[in-house]
Amino acid sequence: MVGSRPLLRRRAGERAEREVFVSALFSLIEIRGHTFRNRVVMPPMVTLLAGPDGRVTDKHIEHYSARARAGTALLIIEATVVDEGGRMWDTGLGAWDDSQIPGLARLVRAIADEGAVAGIQLLHAGPQGDPELPDNERVGPSEVVPPSGGPPARALTVEEIQAIEERFAGAAFRCVEAGFGMIEVHGAHNFLLDSFLTTQTNTRTDEYGGDISGRLRMMVETCRRMKDRIGDDALLDCRISLFNKAAGEFGADDFKQLVTALEGADIDVLHISTDGAFKGCFGSDKTIGRWAKETTDLPIIVAGGLGDPHDAERAVAEGHTDLAAIGSAMMEDPDWTARARSALRA
Repeated sequence: MVGSRPLLRRRAGERAEREVFVSALFSLIEIRGHTFRNRVVMPPMVTLLAGPDGRVTDKHIEHYSARARAGTALLIIEATVVDEGGRMWDTGLGAWDDSQIPGLARLVRAIADEGAVAGIQLLHAGPQGDPELPDNERVGPSEVVPPSGGPPARALTVEEIQAIEERFAGAAFRCVEAGFGMIEVHGAHNFLLDSFLTTQTNTRTDEYGGDISGRLRMMVETCRRMKDRIGDDALLDCRISLFNKAAGEFGADDFKQLVTALEGADIDVLHISTDGAFKGCFGSDKTIGRWAKETTDLPIIVAGGLGDPHDAERAVAEGHTDLAAIGSAMMEDPDWTARARSALRA
């Protein structure tokens, strides 16, 4: 697609006047042996439908099945906690215990029955944890008040950092046991792994602080541990965000170093959460998706303002992303993908 014009292509044997629309958004994509029926992704969107024990409920099954039934290729289940002491919501999903595997497996089967791939996002709330929940504690890289306000987090020791990394790996293994085809690391939105990236919340002077190579260490080590645990049984994805960083703090070189390090940890997909998929970054008109594509050959998912099907089509066709994540619009309309196909005549 050029600008907002549809991409046209002649079918073999047809005359020029019978050109037909070929949708980039509704084309197949294969990632390391996993085939996705189109480029439409439902990103993690919290529903707060879980029981107090973090288990899947019938309402989860109904919610995600409906969006898979509409033709969505990949559904990444909402932020799912790896540590009972690192929760943000009392009715959020959990993967910290083997007893949660059967419910997660039931959810995978429901999504697969509708022809979609089930992914799941794993989270430790860190400095955004709810200290009012039983046995819950706000922790982070440093004793700093998080951007969301409230009490400061307790600074983690190196031993505790590495123990949490292992909890991510254990939760990833449980999710693979449940049948998920993609495991996503939540490294965005000021949660624990993201909080290590910025000097706003990370004032450490040890190997997990200081310059960008130290601040990205926990996220990269977590991804590496998870990949070592799950191998090729599922794709490994990492979600990051830049719009929540202080102006001028996280520049193009920092971004490139982070992406390169994540690629070195053997992730399979990079998921970028934005405040606008078409916004220019780092003082240029170039979008974050294009910055990423110049840095890595990893497939890219971009989320942010793509609720109009024509915008989602443009984002893929113009090379801003490989897959388009549709969050708020799909939460409001479970049939978004089917309506998008109709709107694009794909």
